[in-house]
Amino acid sequence: MPEGTADGIVIDKSSNTIHISRTYAAGVERAWWAWTDPKAITHWWGPQGWAATVYEMDVRPGGRWRFQIAPVDGSAAPVRSIATYKTVVTRAELRYDDEFADQAWQSDGTGTFPTAVTFMPAGTGCTVEVTAGFPDGQALQRAVELQMAEGYAEALERLGSLLDAPHTDTPSIEGDSIMSGLPTVTSADGTTIAYQKTGSGPAIIVISNVAEDHTGVAGIAQALSEHFTAISFDRRGRGASGDPQPYDPAREIDDIAALIDVAGGSAALVSGSGGCGLALDAASALGGKVTGLYLYEPPFIVDDSRAPAPSDYLEHQEALIAAGKRSEAVEYFMTEMIGVPAEYIPAMKQDPSWDAMVKYAHTYTYDGRIMRGLQDGKPLPTDRWSIDAPIAVAVGGNGEAFIRQGANALAALLPNVTVLTLPDHDHSAFWMAPEPVAEQARTFLLG
Repeated sequence: MPEGTADGIVIDKSSNTIHISRTYAAGVERAWWAWTDPKAITHWWGPQGWAATVYEMDVRPGGRWRFQIAPVDGSAAPVRSIATYKTVVTRAELRYDDEFADQAWQSDGTGTFPTAVTFMPAGTGCTVEVTAGFPDGQALQRAVELQMAEGYAEALERLGSLLDAPHTDTPSIEGDSIMSGLPTVTSADGTTIAYQKTGSGPAIIVISNVAEDHTGVAGIAQALSEHFTAISFDRRGRGASGDPQPYDPAREIDDIAALIDVAGGSAALVSGSGGCGLALDAASALGGKVTGLYLYEPPFIVDDSRAPAPSDYLEHQEALIAAGKRSEAVEYFMTEMIGVPAEYIPAMKQDPSWDAMVKYAHTYTYDGRIMRGLQDGKPLPTDRWSIDAPIAVAVGGNGEAFIRQGANALAALLPNVTVLTLPDHDHSAFWMAPEPVAEQARTFLLG
């Protein structure tokens, strides 16, 4: 029989679980923020008198949450844990496997403890329920003796203080802003997509590349905002946007459709490098809602002017991510897709940008799905796109030959394609020289 306490705790010996619940005046959106933002969780995680340090928090299936809790007065040794997320349903459910870790962040062998956290509306507030599982009755009894249930209850009490505090950096009940401070829009499948809108004039949506959030295209978005209402956004699995699983490229088109609605019903699309595949797919699916496209150096490989993508590229990347080898996934992309010599990789790993790419390493598999069939050294597929809107495909004057071959192939495939040259620039111009890129896009799209 479950044993209850006045603190909303149920110890169920029949299922070897501890169940804790708490109802708050704050809404689900704010409670979700408190559980998924690393800065927020340090304010309440752990029992009274303990401080939490978050070393990693990648809230997506397969992602890890590495944290340490330690008594402020130093009366006990720090406790380290690694939680691996299994299920992430935005603003509804988190499931993760928790295990204690040693100082080297390796499992200490004491077992894995599956934990479920659910978020449910309760009037204008919400109820948060936590269920922690244990492998057997002995493990449950040890947790009871260590007062783990009371520790959870104290943490949820501290969470209440955070949720009740005045706030400007967290979501409203209606969900029109999130922890990043960006406004959000809800996509067709219920996923929250964070975006930034600047400038005025005709709407233009800037689509970022692999392994970057909206900040990666901040330069080009800012330059375009002088003549357009420029919208940049965090694609799924990046920044403050959601990342429900399994990933489906079609949902990214739904995200762009939702942003076009924010823009007033129609918009041009701009992207560089790998994001160009998504831009073309979206324009084909959304028809008249897309008024034009500007694509800078799409990396199509249509002949033998460079080596094609490895035939097992996607499967290999997915295996690396599933194994938690995120840095190896970045290295594989750099060497096999970009062509960076292997001897340059150690120096690249010393740059802070490497950690940023590791953070979004899972997106290599996302964009790998979108770009499949476009980098095989074969002609572009004739049945993938149907687009009547005007399309500019820009190639840097100092760019690689295979890029121009791909641009010419697209021009031969679709109507209304103009191949442009950006003199004295290479593939990096979309990020490193946004002003001339934006000027070329403006001239083409606005005439």
